[in-house]
Amino acid sequence: MDLSRMSREQITLVGVGFCVMVTMHFTVQLLSQHLFYWKNPKEQKAIVIIILMAPIYAVDSFVGLLDIRGSKAFFMLLDSVKECYEALVIAKFMALMYSYLNISISNNIVPDGIKGREIHHSFPMTLFQVCVVLYSLCGKSF
Repeated sequence: MDLSRMSREQITLVGVGFCVMVTMHFTVQLLSQHLFYWKNPKEQKAIVIIILMAPIYAVDSFVGLLDIRGSKAFFMLLDSVKECYEALVIAKFMALMYSYLNISISNNIVPDGIKGREIHHSFPMTLFQVCVVLYSLCGKSF
């Protein structure tokens, strides 16, 4: 493969294809380790769903680079699947964090260590705290 004779588009596709293959390799490696040491099924199911997000994004990006004429509906479907899977991953990540923190939303169980604690935010978030305080004073909520 002579890179000097390839166009920029071809070099980009080869590079992206290589990155997709590396992503697939590490995903399969990580998934096989989780499946081999299957000790906590509830937590590991969420972890497996989170791990599968990387190859889905990689394949979606690779297919998005391909120039397939007349396939606007196909790309829209592919992006819709990606976005729906992203929502699932966010929900599973929240469930995993609740599991790690021993918080149960269904039973309203909040650990004693975090009840009534005041949260102190770092710099960028302090810019938005004024808006929240003003909205709460006016009786409005988000």
